Amino acid sequence: MLDLLDLWLLRRGIPPDDCTLTFRRIDGNPNSKVIYFLPWHTPHYVARHIGLTPLEFLACYEMPPASVSSIPELSARAMRGLVEDAEALLADRKIYGPDVLVVGLSLGTYPATVLANRIGARLCAVAPADRADLMLWESPAARLIKRRAVQRGLRLAHFVKAMRGWHPAHNLSGIAPDSVFVMGERDPFIPPRRSAGLLQAIERVVPKARVFKVAAGHVKTMLSSASHQCQMVGVAIPGWRLRLPPLGREQWRLLWSRNG
Repeated sequence: MLDLLDLWLLRRGIPPDDCTLTFRRIDGNPNSKVIYFLPWHTPHYVARHIGLTPLEFLACYEMPPASVSSIPELSARAMRGLVEDAEALLADRKIYGPDVLVVGLSLGTYPATVLANRIGARLCAVAPADRADLMLWESPAARLIKRRAVQRGLRLAHFVKAMRGWHPAHNLSGIAPDSVFVMGERDPFIPPRRSAGLLQAIERVVPKARVFKVAAGHVKTMLSSASHQCQMVGVAIPGWRLRLPPLGREQWRLLWSRNG
């Protein structure tokens, strides 16, 4: 069923707004030291309900539409805004890098990796890839965004220039050595070359990090990460089950493509 959900997510229309930089931060337990960055177009309510975010968190970020934008400079600005807000929040609470667990899910792995690298935090990157620019250009999930970019007269080189410095593969040297990466072996969202590129970077830069490969697609890989998240903070691992929110078909459509 979850593999079919992957296919449905790939086929759904992409919301027309890919330029808005505004993100939503959900503030949680002020005593927590966990920061979440959610997948693309995934509301916190859905992520919490189906089990993507099992931990009590200090803050949970919903990605802004411009995280994947046909205007390359906006993608970089969107990531910068997320990372700077999280850094400011941690500084305000006097929480320091080694005490923090940063969890990034799918698209959320980009700001999560940059943040963890800057502050020396532990990272749990779920369904990650090596480079933001190549993912936008190669992933089937971003095909319509790429089409808009091409219609604007842009090419891959524009994204390479604008997004330099924001790639997970280039932000590993500062993360804690006991960080965790969870990767799906049948993930249709992540081209094999992008997974291979990240694995090579991990082996070269942070060889003590643990890599878990799941025989699953995109959604199931994210769901399976709950056990790894819990192990990283030493709490009981929840029994896995898919709990769909009690919503009608139209409400689900709006949640998964709410800007469309």
